[in-house]
Amino acid sequence: MKHATFYLLAPDKSLGDITIQEEFICSLVYQKWHDEDRRIVIACENKTQAIALDNALWKSLPYSFIPHNIADEGPKHGAPVELTWSDACSNKTYDVVINLLTQCSDYILSFFEVIDFVPLAESCKQFARERYKQYRQQGFQLHTVQLSSVFQSNGVKQVYNPFSKNNYTEASTIYCEPIIN
Repeated sequence: MKHATFYLLAPDKSLGDITIQEEFICSLVYQKWHDEDRRIVIACENKTQAIALDNALWKSLPYSFIPHNIADEGPKHGAPVELTWSDACSNKTYDVVINLLTQCSDYILSFFEVIDFVPLAESCKQFARERYKQYRQQGFQLHTVQLSSVFQSNGVKQVYNPFSKNNYTEASTIYCEPIIN
């Protein structure tokens, strides 16, 4: 059965070179690729966003390497993680799509596992509601997860990474709370 998970985003604070959202996307990619041996495509809004996430994947999770490339770059058969945008959709086979597009496309709907996000801005929430409806109409099983940011009181900023062995990487703390649908 097809399924889609929506993450309700917390305020997107900067962690130096990358944002909390970018750090979380990197953690999701690492978990899906490293722990579940899945191939992932990240559907970005445009090439600029793809390049920003490419840089985040290089800077994030300093204890690990995530093999990835931007569309039409890298090995002939693609890396396990590929960043695409509407003008450069991949023709390679992937298991999971991380959807950062405002509109849902047939390409996104062709996947059996979709990861999507609900931004804080009310104008952007309407796009997420429309994507949610489209997934439901296509028979996806839907899940929602709340992302909240929490800063430690001892002054050490860390990112809670539920997928890592020690559960933390340096930056701000984020955690996930499932919401019952």
